[in-house]
Amino acid sequence: MEGVDYIPNIGLVLNHQKKGVFTVVSRVIKWLEREGISYLIEKEAADLFNNDQLASYAELRERVDLVIVFGGDGTFLQAAHHFFTTNIPLLGVNIGRLGFLTEIETNELETALIQLLNGNFKIEKRMIIVAKVISNGVKVYQSQALNDIVLHRGSSSNMLGIELFINDQIVNSYRADGLIIATPTGSTAYSLSAGGPIINPNIRAIILTPICPHTLYVRPMVIADYEKLRIIVTGNTSMKLNADGRYDFNLSSKDEIYLSAAKEELSIVKLPERTFYTILHKKMRVGLV
Repeated sequence: MEGVDYIPNIGLVLNHQKKGVFTVVSRVIKWLEREGISYLIEKEAADLFNNDQLASYAELRERVDLVIVFGGDGTFLQAAHHFFTTNIPLLGVNIGRLGFLTEIETNELETALIQLLNGNFKIEKRMIIVAKVISNGVKVYQSQALNDIVLHRGSSSNMLGIELFINDQIVNSYRADGLIIATPTGSTAYSLSAGGPIINPNIRAIILTPICPHTLYVRPMVIADYEKLRIIVTGNTSMKLNADGRYDFNLSSKDEIYLSAAKEELSIVKLPERTFYTILHKKMRVGLV
């Protein structure tokens, strides 16, 4: 999908705890004002920017046409959760370390902004997964994730009991430190660290990566995006669930977790000459020795 040639209103979301973020965002604001482009700043940054352009996430969803996120991957993921049900595209500016989800570095800002103004960008759709927890027949939790849903043991020293069903068919029953259910976007995050495969985000698939399984034959799996997952917690060990690392939800024995691809997708801004493979090469040093 080609970008539009005019952007009426831009939202600015930033991690105000990042060192140097005020300087970077101030550069962008000056550029926007010089070009006559209206903008709104997410109000969590009120301690940095005390002006009448501050807005809540609800107001951003109603009033902006594109969002620029300043921070690392964690900042981008947090912002993404506020725009899952919209078609508003996000552009990430890396003010962190690796920043795999962020599209541009701070030294590329002016060039990127000119490309935005000229409509020289594309919108890429990213798959989202949704998880819900059923306890004693009642839904007690539901969340979506751009990167991954993670089941883990928390601070417990005991391994977890996991029964995995795909399309209502038992696939495996094993003990492990946890299980990562990732999207292709999340394949370069926690799943990769646990031995999972790297998958191009343009491929719709679900990745199942066990965390330190106690059985050698249990290996990562890649399944189709239309398949349905059910996971049953076994044993009395405490288990936790989180979506994109946001916060832990406590699970109980016999709880059932249902997972599938969401109907919604997240829109991400992609600039020219930046592909999944160029970013992979740059950020992960793939192909370099």
